[in-house]
Amino acid sequence: MICGIVLLGLAWFALSRRLDVQSVSLGIGAALLALSVQRLLIPVPGHPGRHILRRPIGTLRFLATLAGRFVLSTLLTVRLILFGHEEGLLIALPIRVTNPFAQFLLLNSITLTPSTISLLIEGDLLYIHWLQPRGGHGDWRTIKESLEHRIERIFPEDDRAGR
Repeated sequence: MICGIVLLGLAWFALSRRLDVQSVSLGIGAALLALSVQRLLIPVPGHPGRHILRRPIGTLRFLATLAGRFVLSTLLTVRLILFGHEEGLLIALPIRVTNPFAQFLLLNSITLTPSTISLLIEGDLLYIHWLQPRGGHGDWRTIKESLEHRIERIFPEDDRAGR
């Protein structure tokens, strides 16, 4: 929870650009409230922060992969929309990650990638809406596989230490 408070506090400072007592107090209070509500509404078994801190290289590789996918997908999406050759598909893809936080991370990472929106994870299937070239084949499987591979390195299935 301390890591969350620090990260949210830094975001608060970056957005407000003020270090007076009232602003800092309000930022810390808002971070505590947001994290408390999050813990009540979305209980996460284990400690996902431990996985991330234990594997900093894997975490950096995941973030680099996500950034690369973001750039490539943005360029593809812009091209599709400008030339009017896009069509949407609903796709169900099998996933391998079983850790609930890792699944949450995968779902949101795919949603952050332009041209894709993750809809839900049900059992071992991930449902996404994907914008692809009309009548063409796309790289939705590559996007999911590259992100999932990096997430599996951070949250290995056989790691019981963080649970």
